[in-house]
Amino acid sequence: MEFLLFDIIMAGLGRLYLMGRYRQKARVSKVLAHKYEGSYSNAGRALFLNHLAILLVLLLLGFMTGILISFLK
Repeated sequence: MEFLLFDIIMAGLGRLYLMGRYRQKARVSKVLAHKYEGSYSNAGRALFLNHLAILLVLLLLGFMTGILISFLK
């Protein structure tokens, strides 16, 4: 039950992403079936996790840069 809200949000995000990227219902349904196992929620999760990974890498690089700068002073 606790995952229901997250699934609904990810399904909405996945639908918006696929509709915005491919714009044609036939192409969206083809990509959805082939790449995301027919689930808008999987598409939303993939998008969310990709952006989260990029954010974490940027934060890690920022921390490492701060540490390097503090050692050089």
